Amino acid sequence: MISSRAFRVNLSWLLFMLALGVLPLVLRSNYIISVMLMVALFGVLSIGMGLLLGQAGMFSLAHPTWFGMGAYIAAILSVRGLTSPLLGIIIAALCVAVLSWLIGAPILRLRGFYLANATFAMVVIAQIAAGQLSKLTGGHEGLLGIPYLTVGGFVFKKDIHFYYLSWALCIACSWFCSNLMNTRLGRAIRSFHDNESASSSLGVNIPRYKLQIFVLTAVMASLSGSLFCFYLRFVTPESFGFPLLVELIMMVIIGGIESIRGALLGSFVVLWLTEFIHAYLGKVLPAMTGEVDAIFFGLLIILVLIFMPRGLIGWVEPILNLSRRRDERL
Repeated sequence: MISSRAFRVNLSWLLFMLALGVLPLVLRSNYIISVMLMVALFGVLSIGMGLLLGQAGMFSLAHPTWFGMGAYIAAILSVRGLTSPLLGIIIAALCVAVLSWLIGAPILRLRGFYLANATFAMVVIAQIAAGQLSKLTGGHEGLLGIPYLTVGGFVFKKDIHFYYLSWALCIACSWFCSNLMNTRLGRAIRSFHDNESASSSLGVNIPRYKLQIFVLTAVMASLSGSLFCFYLRFVTPESFGFPLLVELIMMVIIGGIESIRGALLGSFVVLWLTEFIHAYLGKVLPAMTGEVDAIFFGLLIILVLIFMPRGLIGWVEPILNLSRRRDERL
């Protein structure tokens, strides 16, 4: 028998997916569709980073590297005519899985800021390498001429095509990660996040579980990067450098570092606030130009950390749970 709580959760997901499906048909705005599909792609990244930072307590900053590798490998294979775009996405994900496993096995022995510095070095090295290997990657000018993504004869050309594809990936990753935290792996992750010594004394194989979650989130980032490059049809080293890392950290902190839904909410808030800043505050404060983003989000992060330590999801969840609490009292 299905519990009422499970039914409400499933109903909320159905309503959410229904709203996403109807949104482009109602608004018919390419601008809104393009921003929302970027919310989905960055949502996949922020969910993976939230798993590492908030759930597993692993201070890994390598996400932009896997995002860029997924984009470049899929793009290079397609531009050179070696594989179809779809096969290129799959090969890119497999390559990232193998590489993240090879790198993660030794590097995850580090903890805290040591792990953060090591993984941040990966971001810097990958970005420099992409800029210097111009014959392979196109250098700093970028890799152009990426073909359209085709799946089963269907060609993804319009924004609305990538909108549905991106949100399908985002919802699949969110659903998978949410259910993952209720499995043996999820319980192990929570245990060594709180206390690695106590978890190890109970027989939890911490290195193995850390490596598994590290590889999983790397593959998610690779898939997001591959769709990103086929949507824009070009990729540059600047697409996955330090600015992307800062954006992801903002999304996770503002949305809620301990919640998968919070990471997705953070992606939505950060991207739409960025659009608002560029559209309105840039006109009011034209002399500040690029500094507007940094000042605005810096102040927002400070306010969130002071007044909402759990992020925006800590304020949203009680509202969503009002009906559930009312039913329980009845």
